Amino acid sequence: MPGARTHDVITIISGSFLAPLTYLTLLSQDISPETATLDSAILFGAHLLSGMMFSPDLDIDSAIDNRWGVLGWIWRPYMWAVPHRSRWLSHGLIIPPLLRLGYFASVITLLFLGFAWMLGLLGIVVPNYHEQAASYLLQLTRQHSREVFLILLGFITGGAAHSIADWLVTGGKHVLHRLGVRVTRDYTGHDQWRRGSHSRSRRF
Repeated sequence: MPGARTHDVITIISGSFLAPLTYLTLLSQDISPETATLDSAILFGAHLLSGMMFSPDLDIDSAIDNRWGVLGWIWRPYMWAVPHRSRWLSHGLIIPPLLRLGYFASVITLLFLGFAWMLGLLGIVVPNYHEQAASYLLQLTRQHSREVFLILLGFITGGAAHSIADWLVTGGKHVLHRLGVRVTRDYTGHDQWRRGSHSRSRRF
């Protein structure tokens, strides 16, 4: 499978094709050029964020979770729970990208609630920021439904670009084997990960 840097290039190139396509599609729906430009940028940004920070390879200890720095540990439960390259939970086209986004939001919410609970034990009352945030997101979804849809679509396309690239490489290797061409290159370390090892490479 392609390495992390190759996946980054694929994410950028695919996003660069999607952005103008989104722009032209929005213009055809009688949306102003200014709004179409902003919405296209929103989809492009979500696409890059999904492909580079919420990559399908977060299901293993890889170069991707290293990009989260000190917050990389929040993906450990996800790694333990999700089988590597699962078509339904990690490397699928639609559900996995949204699952990673939902997982991240859930972890942040739980961390805030846990922090507020500990402060409560000390007699410190924390405002209900989580409820305010939920209310704001609900209002945002109602008032800017198109932009929210484009964010979710960008997350889906960003993850899909990674998964499709992996499928093409794997499928191509199988085709070559059937044609009698032996592929000697080993892709098992494409993401700087070794089975049974928890060493964290800092390579990107």
